[in-house]
Amino acid sequence: MKTLKFTKNGSTEKKPTFKEISVSYGIRRVSDGVIFSALYPKAASVQVAGDFNNWQPERAPMRRIDEHGTWETKISLAPGTYRYRFVVDGRWEQDPFNDKTEPNQYGGLNSILKV
Repeated sequence: MKTLKFTKNGSTEKKPTFKEISVSYGIRRVSDGVIFSALYPKAASVQVAGDFNNWQPERAPMRRIDEHGTWETKISLAPGTYRYRFVVDGRWEQDPFNDKTEPNQYGGLNSILKV
C-alpha cells in the first residue's frame, strides 16, 4: 500500500513505505565487507557490537552521513553467521531493519547476519 503525503501547496508526494526504507537501512554486503546502516535522527553516537568484535561497541563506531540521521560503518567479515546489536547513545538495540533475530541471554534480541 502506498501512502501519499500532502504538502502546503496542495500537491502530493509519495511517502516511502517501510519496505522501501528497509532497502536503504540495515545491512548490505559489498565486495570488501558489510555496510551497517541505521536511522537514528536524534542520536549523538551509534556503534555496532557483535560477536565479530567481542561485543565491544567502541571497536565499531558508526559515523553520521547526512542531516536525516543516517549512520554507517563498514566492517570486513569472513564468511559465517554473526550476531550483533546497535548501541545508540549507550542503549543496546536490535537492528530495526533486520528481521533475522534470535533471543539473547539478557531478554532482548540479537540481530543475525550471514556473510
